[in-house]
Amino acid sequence: MTAAAAPVVGGRAVALSGAVIGLGLLGDTLIYAVLPLYHVELGMSLAMVGVLLSLNRWTRLLANSLVAGIGERVGARRMMILAALGSVVSTACYGLDGGDGLQIAARILWGISFAALNLGSLAYAVADRANAGRRVGASRGLIGVIQASCFIGGGLLVLQIGPRHVFLVLAALTLLAVIAALLLPPLHNEPTDRRGFRLPLPHRLEIWGFLLGFSGDGVFLLTLAFLLKDSVTSVAPIMATALVLSLRCVMEASGGPVGGRMGDRFGARLVATVTGAVLVAGYLLIACHIDVVGSIVIVLSRGLFNTLIPVMVMQRVTGGYLSSQASYSTWRDFGAAVGPLTAPWLFLNIAQSWLFAALGLMVAAGVFFCLARK
Repeated sequence: MTAAAAPVVGGRAVALSGAVIGLGLLGDTLIYAVLPLYHVELGMSLAMVGVLLSLNRWTRLLANSLVAGIGERVGARRMMILAALGSVVSTACYGLDGGDGLQIAARILWGISFAALNLGSLAYAVADRANAGRRVGASRGLIGVIQASCFIGGGLLVLQIGPRHVFLVLAALTLLAVIAALLLPPLHNEPTDRRGFRLPLPHRLEIWGFLLGFSGDGVFLLTLAFLLKDSVTSVAPIMATALVLSLRCVMEASGGPVGGRMGDRFGARLVATVTGAVLVAGYLLIACHIDVVGSIVIVLSRGLFNTLIPVMVMQRVTGGYLSSQASYSTWRDFGAAVGPLTAPWLFLNIAQSWLFAALGLMVAAGVFFCLARK
């Protein structure tokens, strides 16, 4: 199919692709709040929690490039249908008492599935390059609404039916992702010069992705439940964690479209630099033991990057968007894979002030060298 014959990909397709990944994310969304708090009830060590929360990221280090190659050959629609089925299976496995082996297999399957869902949904969103920021913002906004609902509803369900059975309920809801994927229109494949698998070399955006993944999606996310468990006593720890994490989703739902328009108007790099500076402030607030405020600042600013970064990736290429996004995603996932593995040791052996001050300085360096500099 040539570019001239490619079907028009309108807002309905963007909404459907956002619904596919949003519904596919239900199990993975809640697992970050459940595992750290209920690992004893689920029969696993805190070290195994770190392994499971990082394993899907390690899987995506290989899967991002491989899935991009497959998607550029079979099309984003077929890729997302298979990935939606994978998300149903992996979420159901979280609710089964099959031991560590089953959970490891489920996280690997989810890593592959998410790589396909993420790249596919972004391909639909940036199909109209002139309005890429708005479309990415709208897609991420829908995902944010679904995830925020999952955090709140899932947290309440955990208190009623327990941390294991809640995932069986979410698996049933995830079947809606398969239906949405089947309704997607075909998407024109952009030409690419990729030749099989390759581990992408990091450029400035990839380095920023690693720092963002290590600090925000790794160390901070794994330690958030423990920070709030000591800071918030008026509600159950699972609800405190779910409420704060849902704010990131709310930011993607409300601020994502705004951030996308601002990126289109003022430039994604400028908006990303300002947002990065706010992210640094969040880490420094936690270093000063202002845990709740700092956590809210981090999750709100982190949520905007899910809109801004895809636009910056699109702006640096003229073709083969899936490959370029896969390169960034690989290094972000690398950071998010290392983070959970090191977080238990870091949190237990380094004082909170020093740990989060170091994270703040590291992210500040990334803002200057990777975002602010042209």
